[in-house]
Amino acid sequence: MIDLNLIIGGPQGGGVESAGQVVVKAIVLKGFNVLGTREYHSNIMGAHSYYHVRFSDGIVRALRLPVESIVALDAESVLTHINDLSERGFLVYDIDTLSQDATRIASMEPSLRRRLRNTFNSLGLNPTVANAIKILEEKGVKTIGLPLKDLLKKVSAEIGAPIASIAKTVNVIGIASSLYMLGFEPEYISKALELQFGNRPKILKPNITAASIAIEYIESNYGKRPILQDGPHKGKRRMITSGNEIVAMAKIIGGLSFETFYPITPASDEAFHIEENKYIEVEGVEKDSIDKLSIVVLQTEDEISAINMAIGAALTGSRAATSTSGPGFSLMNEAISMAVEAEVPILISLWMRAGPSTGIATREGQQDLLHSIFSGHGDTPKIVIASGDHIEAFYDTLKAMNWAEEFQTPVIHLLDKYLASTITVLDEPEIDPSIVDIRRGKRVESPGDNYKRYEITEDGLSPMAPLGSTTMIVSSLEHDEYGFASEDPIDREEMMKKRIRKFETIAKSIPESEKLVLHGDIDARITIISFGSTKQAILGAIEELEKRGIKINFLQFRILSPFPSNSALDVLSRSERIISVESNAMGQLSLLVRAHTGVNIEYSIRKLNARPLYDIDIVYGVERIIKDNVKSVVVSSGS
Repeated sequence: MIDLNLIIGGPQGGGVESAGQVVVKAIVLKGFNVLGTREYHSNIMGAHSYYHVRFSDGIVRALRLPVESIVALDAESVLTHINDLSERGFLVYDIDTLSQDATRIASMEPSLRRRLRNTFNSLGLNPTVANAIKILEEKGVKTIGLPLKDLLKKVSAEIGAPIASIAKTVNVIGIASSLYMLGFEPEYISKALELQFGNRPKILKPNITAASIAIEYIESNYGKRPILQDGPHKGKRRMITSGNEIVAMAKIIGGLSFETFYPITPASDEAFHIEENKYIEVEGVEKDSIDKLSIVVLQTEDEISAINMAIGAALTGSRAATSTSGPGFSLMNEAISMAVEAEVPILISLWMRAGPSTGIATREGQQDLLHSIFSGHGDTPKIVIASGDHIEAFYDTLKAMNWAEEFQTPVIHLLDKYLASTITVLDEPEIDPSIVDIRRGKRVESPGDNYKRYEITEDGLSPMAPLGSTTMIVSSLEHDEYGFASEDPIDREEMMKKRIRKFETIAKSIPESEKLVLHGDIDARITIISFGSTKQAILGAIEELEKRGIKINFLQFRILSPFPSNSALDVLSRSERIISVESNAMGQLSLLVRAHTGVNIEYSIRKLNARPLYDIDIVYGVERIIKDNVKSVVVSSGS
């Protein structure tokens, strides 16, 4: 079975992401399943950035360490990832970096410099790239030294362009060398470059030339490589997509007409993708006609404006949404409370990242679970749904837009940085737009003169008319059935009970199968609980643990509000040992489970270093808990 990982490392702003995307495309063309994600600093230029890719002829659930190949385009990449390389792997590096010392790399984190100095000093060595190569070779790692400057000069001479204009082709020299070493034929690399840069011939030609020169160098110095067998999906029509892109796609397909945002990592790319693809041709309308449906995508001056504009659009009858991350979501709290009070349908895509405060703006975290549920002052019940992978993110977005309008309430869609920046490949049947069913709830276009916007009903849901269709009042104040502000105790009590009944209607209307998913045998005596993007790493870990004789299941919480108390209790009561797996310090899901079911979760695996959760993390954590009876395990992999 083919199951390989590689890392491409280099300076921020140096084209590492596009190099990673070329690698992903080559892998898909070769017929494999793939997962790739970019890890990067929050500064714009200079600091270390890397792209981690895993591919297999089987299911690729999560990234894995150690990796079989590292392409180190600078000294910092060699030294940063020295412990991430498998003993049976190989390192591609620039020979001009051999003399560089970690203590003199200005862009490197001071803490990492100190750790490297201490580690190398304990071996009687200076922390140079040359000594890192020596350590790796002693472990059995194969090292491939590239004279990048000389190879770049050859590219320059061959295409007749100055070196400065083609400097970023060093990335392609690196990845072409790695892919060729892994057994990829040159035509797959060239085709991937065409897919990446085909509409820009001035960029494509130098990169094609760079790949060819790199492969010639490898063949001359290391010999021809055996060809890797094609993957099982060779020739299939497949879709490469990121989490940001697939959520944007779902919003477009699902009838979105108004999206607001204020630029913030990692949410912004979702809005950018909607903007790039916002014109939707209407069936039966000529292709060149200007009569097309269009989505308004609006960058606002801040997140307060973003959500309030979306609320205004929703009141006119538009299907409206906004996207943000933790700091921006904090600014939306007052408006969220208003949307609950005024019963406004709105979708908020919340792309979590590592906090608190600005935290680490470009890194992974699951720290906004409780914030999302309890956002907004006063009693503000709302729907919160968490997606575990790209396919769930697509369908959850469609569901969330429907639920917002059916139940006239804010819906918080919990996503995160890992999903945002992770690219995967999907088969066409996995994403099927034909099953989209747009439901808009109790809509009334011509309500008449005696319209009660907040009519008291048994299910708590009132007929909703668009602004302008009749006289109505929408207010953040408590109100009577017409919307007139009221402090009358009877009006207040009736409206509070109405909103409670609506939340009870929501809880009954969403099937239990959508709130909670049990993966594995219900009779397993060990249960992992989690939510969000930890899903795939957990499933991968369960497969590995079963090979080691440990039977385990996974209870994935999909809807966090309204909480699936009874069905969760039914599963948890069967288990002898429950382990929560979360990328936050407090164990926020554990707190929710205890509050709603009374079950105390004694065991936990936490990832706190703002890096992705790997399946090896969970395997390690579970084995520590079982063998050593450790209550809490903090896992720390990732560079």
